[in-house]
Amino acid sequence: MKKQSPVGLVVEGKSANSVILRLPNLAEEIGPIKSTALRVARRLANFLHAGYGIGQYEELAECRLILVRASDHMIRRIVDDFCRSDLDLSALSIVLCESWQLMDVLAPLNTRGASVGTLLPVPSTRRRWFVLDGEPRATRLTRQFIEANEGKVLELKDGRKELYFAAELLATALPIPLFAAAQQALRDAGIGGNNLQALLEEMAHKMFRDFLNASRTTWGGPLAASAPATAEEYFERLRRNHPALAATIDAELDLARRSATAKSKAV
Repeated sequence: MKKQSPVGLVVEGKSANSVILRLPNLAEEIGPIKSTALRVARRLANFLHAGYGIGQYEELAECRLILVRASDHMIRRIVDDFCRSDLDLSALSIVLCESWQLMDVLAPLNTRGASVGTLLPVPSTRRRWFVLDGEPRATRLTRQFIEANEGKVLELKDGRKELYFAAELLATALPIPLFAAAQQALRDAGIGGNNLQALLEEMAHKMFRDFLNASRTTWGGPLAASAPATAEEYFERLRRNHPALAATIDAELDLARRSATAKSKAV
């Protein structure tokens, strides 16, 4: 059986928190490693216990898949270096890893025949999942690499990475100020320490379980469980005694109402 081509790595910049470089079977997959200098590449290979350091891009020629892991400000220069090299780019698939840069940044490689893509780890403490955007050859080889490392690839429709950006922002970042406000409200109500953390966790789990069970009514929690007049009395007390917190809630409820109205009109 023909031996599978090794996967090449181009790594520059800080990589201590890289998910790609912590994959479990990296040593079995990785071959040449290119970095800012040969000594840096060799040091990285020793650190990873995988692959071997190289000094020239041309030494990546034996690879069919090359993963690029670099700080965003370095990516355009790396793309230019690929283009200036003597590599036959039409034989290569080059995938940018762990970067929110769009596929456009890889366009010069694509123009020269390379199959390109981008790969992002899904924010998770329990699963080794990745979101992949790219061309067929690049996505096929990347999927094989990730699955060989006990991971799972979720492939995006072509050019829809901005929707994944929006989804991750909505699910992981935008709720944080609301949870911070809830945390402060509980503290002011006299609940603290481990009980406060446990209570917030239970509330969040209940919300998410209800969402997954398709209990997606316009309002949940105390708004669903209390009469409108009772809820309004609470709102009035909050506006009178805790105006900053009340303003946050009023703004979020207004946003939710407008979002629900827009959704109903779309349907």
